[in-house]
Amino acid sequence: MRLTKTTFWGAALLLACGAAMAEITVTDDDGNSEVIYDVGKLHVAPGAQITYDYCTACHSEMIIAQQGQTREGWDEILVWMVEDMGMGEIVEEDRDLILDYLATYYNPDRPHFPQN
Repeated sequence: MRLTKTTFWGAALLLACGAAMAEITVTDDDGNSEVIYDVGKLHVAPGAQITYDYCTACHSEMIIAQQGQTREGWDEILVWMVEDMGMGEIVEEDRDLILDYLATYYNPDRPHFPQN
């Protein structure tokens, strides 16, 4: 791993503040890996971090976890948030990752609805 000035100073700031960031690497069935830092109550799986990062800029992860949508339903929600709620467009690659994650883990069956 190559340390950049940004990485060094970011790590120094975290240490100075006493913040310890836990991280976990997850890999899906296709071999795609992702480092997860903090996703709150969301299910830890590939796509969770990017979903958390985009969505919790405006609302808590519990708003996501309470929903049970198909991929098409999640897509309509993202369109509504851009067109009616003022959310910025999500780049296509990120949007696909988010939709894949939501459709898998927060579909109508709600397999990962938080219990606590």
